[in-house]
Amino acid sequence: MFRNQDGRVLKRSPSARETSARENRLRDARLRSHSRRLIRRLAPQLPLSVTTLCELLGEDRGTPISLLEWDLPADGPFGVLISRQDEDVIAYQAKTTKAHQAHIILHEVGHIIAYDIAGERPAGMQLRTCYSDRDERDAEIIASTIMNQAISMSRRARRYGLDQPWQPSVYNSLVLTDGLT
Repeated sequence: MFRNQDGRVLKRSPSARETSARENRLRDARLRSHSRRLIRRLAPQLPLSVTTLCELLGEDRGTPISLLEWDLPADGPFGVLISRQDEDVIAYQAKTTKAHQAHIILHEVGHIIAYDIAGERPAGMQLRTCYSDRDERDAEIIASTIMNQAISMSRRARRYGLDQPWQPSVYNSLVLTDGLT
């Protein structure tokens, strides 16, 4: 704590780094919140199938999402998003585990959702393999939030015998209020 000559406490202005870190935390929180609301609204069957999630998200957005398993070069990206006017195509690595493929797809879905949030859908066809660090962070936050939400809901459905864990009800509101809003 610093005081001036009159004995008053001087407030320190936050540094650019502190401001940037705070803005990042707020942005991350907004992305997580949006992703949780989206997955609840889509209400996919559990356990989560990324194929079904892409179908539901495509219907919700009015732009289908096609999945294409592809033998991508080992030294290149594991997933590629091809945005076209009438559809989004996610090409993902064929030569990896199913769990890794699901994460790759969710990561690319994260880019799509981030585009939608920002209102920045590419106008024409674009092949995206290079993003800013911020774009990559956004996509990872969205992907991990969706996966975490689906795992949590699956566990709750099994534990409490919920047939439709995404549907609002008095019981679900009591069971599902452990900080996941």
